[in-house]
Amino acid sequence: MATTLIKAGEAAKDALTKGIIETILKNSPILQELPFIPIQGNTLTYWQEKIISSLAAWYAAGGSWTPVSSEAEEKTATLKILGGDVDFDQYTIRTRPSPDDYQASLVELKAKAVRQAFEDAFINGDGTSNKPEGIYKQLKGTLWVANTAYTLGQIVVPTVGKENGCKYICTTAGTSHASTEPTWPTTEGTTVADNTVVWTCYQGHHLGSGTNGNPLTLTIIDQLIDLVKGGNPQMILMSPRSRRDVNKLVRASGALMETKQGRFAEFIQVYNGIPIGVCEWIKDNNTVGSSSDCSLIFAVQFGENAVAGISSPEMVQVETIGTLEGKDASRIRIKWYAGVAVMSLPRAALLSGVRPVA
Repeated sequence: MATTLIKAGEAAKDALTKGIIETILKNSPILQELPFIPIQGNTLTYWQEKIISSLAAWYAAGGSWTPVSSEAEEKTATLKILGGDVDFDQYTIRTRPSPDDYQASLVELKAKAVRQAFEDAFINGDGTSNKPEGIYKQLKGTLWVANTAYTLGQIVVPTVGKENGCKYICTTAGTSHASTEPTWPTTEGTTVADNTVVWTCYQGHHLGSGTNGNPLTLTIIDQLIDLVKGGNPQMILMSPRSRRDVNKLVRASGALMETKQGRFAEFIQVYNGIPIGVCEWIKDNNTVGSSSDCSLIFAVQFGENAVAGISSPEMVQVETIGTLEGKDASRIRIKWYAGVAVMSLPRAALLSGVRPVA
């Protein structure tokens, strides 16, 4: 059963671990809501849901049933090691009037660094450099490529800037056109010929703003929300710039942003009943076509059947290393064996090419 970092903090037996977890949680909308699946070993194998439509049908009494294969892919999520050491200089401790403040400030800085590193990987991790694979890589999809052999079941999305909220499954194997991208249909179940390949349109999870991106609008945010299936998203994740632009657009419409109070008495803005999570690791300098000022926005459901984290059962750990041999200092180590698992692609969505509002 999934747990949360909040519950881990409440269950912590020592004040130092409890304080570190609380610091990690503060100002992190992601970690305050993300459930973690505790696992034994270092890898979780799961079936990632690809589509949620066309998997059932109505049949006549006594009629023949058409076999339908589950559109899911076996995936693995591996625990990665996140952490850092905190060294306390003994001279400073012995000569400062308030050594506890000095130690607390160093621990707080390291705990914040752990939070920032997790959020960065949750958004941008590509599975290399000892980082987990984040939600951007898993949601953006594989771009169509000209003059390429495709096999049955392969899935593509239109090329950069043309993403339309749909994905296309190869239902007749072949080779794509030598140079011309198909005119992609947007009605689910519709097919399109691409040289000798046939693609079938399905609900996707990547919506682009245009060939060169476009300024953010409330309409396209609504379209992003509608891409998430199985209920409304539990959070819309965006950069600070995009949050400012949403405020600007809402005020221009004559309305005001709704707010609610968070766990740490902070005020969280809400769009159409969905909390807005602000993440500084969503960058505003992505390039789409001729525009290099584009950002991303995510709409996400959290849960064991949606987007979740994975962790060793003990969650965040604090170890006392003790006195250092070659240095007049003592050390503690903060470490966390954690990762990210996107259990269902239809339960999250990505908007790319988001340019600033004038």
